[in-house]
Amino acid sequence: MPRSSVAIAVVLVLGTVTSARADDPAPPAASAPAPAASPLNYVVAAATTTLFHKPNSGPASGWQEDIGPVVGYGRYVTDTIALEMDLGPAFAHGSGYTGFFLVPAAVWSFSTHVYAAARFLVELDPQVDLALFPGIGGVYTFPNQISVTLELNLESFIGRGNPDFAVALTPGIVYSF
Repeated sequence: MPRSSVAIAVVLVLGTVTSARADDPAPPAASAPAPAASPLNYVVAAATTTLFHKPNSGPASGWQEDIGPVVGYGRYVTDTIALEMDLGPAFAHGSGYTGFFLVPAAVWSFSTHVYAAARFLVELDPQVDLALFPGIGGVYTFPNQISVTLELNLESFIGRGNPDFAVALTPGIVYSF
């Protein structure tokens, strides 16, 4: 028998030995239901407060006694990256209303409990300004698609040429759907 015929015979024999027969039961993995898809959309409610602030000129100070409540919508565009848009006012103790912000973001969930966010603060009122607002956060998700988050942000207003520096803390609640 020529070598090519032997090789073909061996492949055919091995192929029939390893192939499943019609009367054999399906392997367990094939009969298991497919896992449910992760929710793609979410809404968020959060509130930011400034823990530390160093203006462009002048001394640094601690907690600013401020709060910036926001609401927003996000959508996962890949398994781990979401695009998000938040909006809301800011208030400071003694000053009252201090501004209104849009907060566009790209969020990278690199773990089931930890994420990084590239956020920007776009101040619309009382003057237009822009700030970098990156953060890293922790998340805990309950079985009912509700999550709680805690994010630590660095902040620097850069839009008017006098950058400052601040550290902010943002607790939030997220509902995925």
